[in-house]
Amino acid sequence: MARMQLFLLQFLAIVLLAETFFLLGRSSSGDTDTMMGTSSLLDGQTLISAGSFFQLGFFNPVNDSATAYIGIWYYNHPPSENRVVWVANRNKSVNASMASLNLTSDGNLILFEEGTKVWSTGTSAELNSARLQLLDSGNLQLTAGNSRNILWQSFDHACDTLLPGMKIGFDLRTNTLWPLVPWMSSTDPSPGQYVAKILMYNVPDFFTLSVNGSRKYFRTGPWNGQWFSGLPTMGNNVLVRNVSFRYVYNQNETYYINEYKTASPPLNRLVVDANATYKSWSFVEGEWRVFLSFPSDDCDHYNHCGGNSVCTEGYYTASCRCLEGFKNKSVVVGDGCARKEPLDCSSNQFSKEPNVKVPDTENATSRGNISLRACKKLCLDDCSCVAFAVINGPYGCITWRGELLDIRSFTDGGDDLYIRLAESSTTKNWKKLVWEIVISALLGIFLLSSVGVLVRRRRRNRALQFPNVEKDSISTLDVLPSYDLRTIKAATNDFSEGNKLGEGGFGVVYKGQLDDGQMIAVKKLSRYSSQGPNEFQNELTVIAKLQHRNLVRLLGYCIEGDERLMILEYMENKSLDAFIYDKAKSSLLNWQRRFHIIIGIARGLLYLHQDSRLRVIHRDLKLSNILLDKDMNPKISDFGIARIFKGDNALEDATTRPVGTLGYMAPEYLLDGIFSFKSDVFSFGVIVLEIISGKKIRVFNQTDTNLNLLGYVNKLWKEERSLEIVDQALNQSYPREEVLHCIHMGLLCVQDNSNDRPTMTEVMAMLISEDQLFTPVMQPAITSTSNEGDFTRNEMSFTLVGR
Repeated sequence: MARMQLFLLQFLAIVLLAETFFLLGRSSSGDTDTMMGTSSLLDGQTLISAGSFFQLGFFNPVNDSATAYIGIWYYNHPPSENRVVWVANRNKSVNASMASLNLTSDGNLILFEEGTKVWSTGTSAELNSARLQLLDSGNLQLTAGNSRNILWQSFDHACDTLLPGMKIGFDLRTNTLWPLVPWMSSTDPSPGQYVAKILMYNVPDFFTLSVNGSRKYFRTGPWNGQWFSGLPTMGNNVLVRNVSFRYVYNQNETYYINEYKTASPPLNRLVVDANATYKSWSFVEGEWRVFLSFPSDDCDHYNHCGGNSVCTEGYYTASCRCLEGFKNKSVVVGDGCARKEPLDCSSNQFSKEPNVKVPDTENATSRGNISLRACKKLCLDDCSCVAFAVINGPYGCITWRGELLDIRSFTDGGDDLYIRLAESSTTKNWKKLVWEIVISALLGIFLLSSVGVLVRRRRRNRALQFPNVEKDSISTLDVLPSYDLRTIKAATNDFSEGNKLGEGGFGVVYKGQLDDGQMIAVKKLSRYSSQGPNEFQNELTVIAKLQHRNLVRLLGYCIEGDERLMILEYMENKSLDAFIYDKAKSSLLNWQRRFHIIIGIARGLLYLHQDSRLRVIHRDLKLSNILLDKDMNPKISDFGIARIFKGDNALEDATTRPVGTLGYMAPEYLLDGIFSFKSDVFSFGVIVLEIISGKKIRVFNQTDTNLNLLGYVNKLWKEERSLEIVDQALNQSYPREEVLHCIHMGLLCVQDNSNDRPTMTEVMAMLISEDQLFTPVMQPAITSTSNEGDFTRNEMSFTLVGR
């Protein structure tokens, strides 16, 4: 009996000993995501986050165990592939075979090499209460007690990588900076020569600087509510479909952060490399891809052109231009510009620089969210103010003093900057005016004769440039009100700049209000317009004889002296391009509204082609010619170059003078001058794909292809990835099948061969019936983006003399 008891006691002792060794081994082996109590991590052991996204352990950037570091990298992505997202001992490597990472009983995480402390968190906690855990976000957290008390976390000590959930910015409460510091080289994780951080000016700005802060290399521009204003490509990119951007600006903190939208986070990171180049990576279809990279050109480099100048990126090199009222300091590019005349406090004139990255905000002041007029007044009341801008986001009205640095222009994006001009540069010198009057009196007869000659020449030039269009010549139109010029001038405040709605090849459109309170839009044909009196009369003829809810209604006209005015119904929401191309406004167009707009345009076009008493080819259908009323109903406008067909005999025509807008013109019309109803169908297809994607046909560019928007959509269609082109402003909130239905229909409309394109009758059938059978997509009109370089910066219509 005694022997049996002794045997049982020995057996229990062995079991307890084995369990003890198992637990000790588990605490030091790193099989899980957590270290607790007194435990260690040795070479070859790792912590793996619960969802198997990240792992922590020793890695060797040069495949030498004597040069090892503790770091975090993506699980199943070896650190040799440069996927390391965080490094502990950046300043000193260790010999992995002689090192260990230890969680001490008093709550300190220490890296030892042969008993010598190399790195530590410098934390403390109650005895054996500390817990180290690697989270699925890539954050290594050291907590104590109930795990809510965070003693230390790697997200507060970033290296060269920004992960979703990690902050870049400043904690004003603790005076803690959250920067990014790149590696010295691809194989040396020690701190490099640059630092990326938000500088806490009155208007905070994100910079890449030298480590000592003596030199600036890159600047993003202030936050505009959705992205950094100097990086409009952030809004255009399908960078991170499941990551949202956020910027926090309050009395406690200022920081930028990416956050996951979904429970299953994607693999995404923003890395600044040893050369201070930022790259945003996403793991897509089994490989890492760069979706965004900056600086992307010479104009992105800080103050490339010097102070008070604008940098514009060209096809081969950047060009520099002085702001209005300034002149070059020297012939050396980059020396900047100086004022032609000194600025004094009485100066009240401003010049507008549209679509630019606003200047360095070191000398800027945020005045809060006020109107453009109020912002201008604040600048006028401040003698030191040299410029102002109103941008979206937390800062609103911003004013500048001193030199204006690091301004660049954008083709798409940016903000409007208003530069204060010296009084003498915008008004005549009164002494000079008096002297001119004296001379005029002495040489009166001669000058009067000269004036007479000039008047006669002017009248002759007007007659050549603007032949008369008599009212009798439109007598064949249905009865339309003829307004006198005085009434229209009163309605538009004498065609004031404040009433200007937009302009194009025809001239300018102004907002007006008649005496009875009716709002109107006045289309004023410019004397120097590319669309002359013939187009004016043509548009009057076409619109007057067409009545449809999706066509802009003509209310009347005015022909008086040199003036040619069309009075149209006022459209409260202006043109469709103002919504689709504006990343802030595009979010106002959910899928239901976009689909409603597509159907409305199709109905208007079907009426022109098929159902009206005239059969009309529009010939210049584009987003800017689609106007939106107060209820966002679309209406087709601008019939200046429309062509009328009578009966069913003529299905197409030809011209040696193709006119229209590049990108929207069908290939047979652009190349051979042949136009038909299928030309409008092509333009409609382009519009549909732009509405769905939120991208411009003429400036679309994809880093991994040289295709234009049509070619890229077709490529995605063939690869069954069409939904990747859908506008990110929709936030993936749309009926999948309906969107695919519309993409398919849009591709059918832009096919290269006009015979393959559907008619508008067939298009309407496709839109209103989900059961409509679609034909396969043949070859769309694909144009290399490199071939579009000559016109991607020009939004205007053009005339091309045919072959």
